[in-house]
Amino acid sequence: MSAPSSRSTDTLRLQESRRQARFKRQSESRRFSEASRLPDATPERDFIVGLTMVSFATLLPIWLGLGGIVATFAAVASVWITAAIIIRRLRIHEDCQQRVFGDLLGDRDEWKLQWSELHGESLQTASVLAQMRDGVIVLAPDQSILLVNPSARRLLSFVLTDTLVNRPLPEVIRYPDLVRAVNACAAGDGAQEVIIEVQDNAVHRPVRICVDRIASHDAESNLLLTLADETESRRIDEIRREFIANVSHELKTPLAAIKGYAETVELAIEDDPAAAVHFMSQIQTQCLRLERLVADMMQLARAQAGRDKLHLVTVNLGDVLADSLKSYRPIAAAKHIELAIEDDFCAARVTADREATLTIVNNLIGNAVRYTPDGGHVRVGVREAGKFWALRVTDDGVGIPESEHERIFERFYRVEKTRESARSGTGLGLSIVKNLTIAQGGEVRLKSRPGVGSTFEVLLPAVM
Repeated sequence: MSAPSSRSTDTLRLQESRRQARFKRQSESRRFSEASRLPDATPERDFIVGLTMVSFATLLPIWLGLGGIVATFAAVASVWITAAIIIRRLRIHEDCQQRVFGDLLGDRDEWKLQWSELHGESLQTASVLAQMRDGVIVLAPDQSILLVNPSARRLLSFVLTDTLVNRPLPEVIRYPDLVRAVNACAAGDGAQEVIIEVQDNAVHRPVRICVDRIASHDAESNLLLTLADETESRRIDEIRREFIANVSHELKTPLAAIKGYAETVELAIEDDPAAAVHFMSQIQTQCLRLERLVADMMQLARAQAGRDKLHLVTVNLGDVLADSLKSYRPIAAAKHIELAIEDDFCAARVTADREATLTIVNNLIGNAVRYTPDGGHVRVGVREAGKFWALRVTDDGVGIPESEHERIFERFYRVEKTRESARSGTGLGLSIVKNLTIAQGGEVRLKSRPGVGSTFEVLLPAVM
């Protein structure tokens, strides 16, 4: 709200500066005119006085009966005296003019400097308003539009070429809730807030609008409308609700299983000890699932905390891969999946957090083994990519439709056809991979087709 207030203040200052400048110019003009017409400083009056003195000096000796020589000397003396008076008056007149012109030039330079500063501030304010993401509209007391920035036009779906200034707000905006809010604020009911739904062709946009008065000494002050796009805020709220629902579901399923198995064990422990042992193993399995879920959620929280929570050092991708393969070779062998290394990892050294990098590799290889049918293939490779090393994990599993490529990195999101294969996973693995990679200054890429398989590639900064 500071930018529009500054703009209004600048406008008032400019108007006041113009008024004072006109007043001062008129005052200086009058002062110059008066100085030019001073009775004691005009050449015309001095000439008349001198002529009178010459005439008097010439006639006086004649009247007194004196000779021609005396009369001549008297006339010459009066001429010299008159010339001296005229020259003195001319100098005084010239000095007065120079002082007046000097004052006018000094005032001109001062006003020019003030105008330049005010014009620069005005341009800066206009530039800020034009680049703001939020919309700004300023209304006069009669609700006519004084100012509207480009973001306000975009948020309210106005055509950029439409003329809006000096038009009444109710004439150009057909939203009754907004008009009521403006009327209430103008009537003195305080600041108002309203959310309107704007339909921009196929785009549905919620816009939050705050209406308030601009501080002013006048009885009737201008109104300020600030507009904000609520689309992203609503999307985040939806993701939050979805996350809570998914976490609740993921926790509820193993807890319900544990409760049911525990009740069954209690009934069968005396009559059927073998069944009791089986149910106890199922309880342990569900507990491990809960443990994995909690561990993944903690890893995700760490990944989303950003770069500050990571310990970046030089990491050899070959060592990280070796640690990961120790865990997943037995799992791949149990499904008769060939887990092969395609490239030499010895030269692949990156600037990364070792534990975070191991988590990324474990999740990629784990997902590849999980979603690849028995007898399939999982291949791990590496390549140089400019200032990065690219770690590549390829499988010939179920694949992912292109329409799901963006959403596959969301928390708890699973492609519908892979839900049966994903029972042992938590649905957080790829979200962890993406967040940890971004936190380390890298990038995740995906190529996949249903029935063909998937290739995930993680780019991490190379050691230069």
